[in-house]
Amino acid sequence: MTHFTLLAVVLFIYLHLWFLISVIKKNLGLIDIAWGLSFVVITWTVFLYTGVMTIASISILSFVTLWGLRLTYYLFLRNWSKPEDYRYVNMRKKWGKIPYLQAYFKVFYLQILLAFVISLPLQSVFYVKEGREWFHYLVLGLGIILFIIGFVFESVSDAQLKRFKSNPGNKGKIMDKGLWAYTRHPNYFGDFMIWISYFVIMFYSFDLNYVFGIIGTLIMGYLLRFVSGVPLLEKRYKDNELYEVYKKYTPIFFPKLKK
Repeated sequence: MTHFTLLAVVLFIYLHLWFLISVIKKNLGLIDIAWGLSFVVITWTVFLYTGVMTIASISILSFVTLWGLRLTYYLFLRNWSKPEDYRYVNMRKKWGKIPYLQAYFKVFYLQILLAFVISLPLQSVFYVKEGREWFHYLVLGLGIILFIIGFVFESVSDAQLKRFKSNPGNKGKIMDKGLWAYTRHPNYFGDFMIWISYFVIMFYSFDLNYVFGIIGTLIMGYLLRFVSGVPLLEKRYKDNELYEVYKKYTPIFFPKLKK
């Protein structure tokens, strides 16, 4: 059995587990909780299958576990006992009498398939040859620094937004403090940096046999910036006057230092 076959079986089970939970809870938005955890499942599955222990593979395994569990915990607290997210409510209305059948293929199946492709750098790290030259370690160090930057941006901005929303006095206001003063989407920028770091760490030995792993990072970056991340929130606040003011002095994605 190849690791691809094993992953297909594991993800098939994982998909149906979360689909069943969502049907029981009548909340399609719970797939968001499953997203980050799916990469932890993928990485650990390949690690246990290959048993490869290099500096790069252990780094990826540790970082993905840290990132995935934090994101899962954060979304679990936010979504588990809350009403269904407005995005999925709108999907239900559009899908009519068979929302769960539509959701199975267009939400759950699609996300698990995307996770499989996006995780290519995570899977590949267990097959690349180990780098031993000084510049290999330099690149590895760069990858680790990029992960730290991304993780700080994502986790700190999430915490800042949560604290902001928990204050009743901020109802109707726009979060523009902390990391949110440097970019309108610091959490998505942080996530993008994390996925760049995964590829850099995987590719630290310059093993060209696995350079295709960049596909996963590019897809994730495209989704965050142009599909399911930034555009949805920008659209949500399109007619908000306060947000229009916020847009004038805060860049949409890449942070800009204040004067």
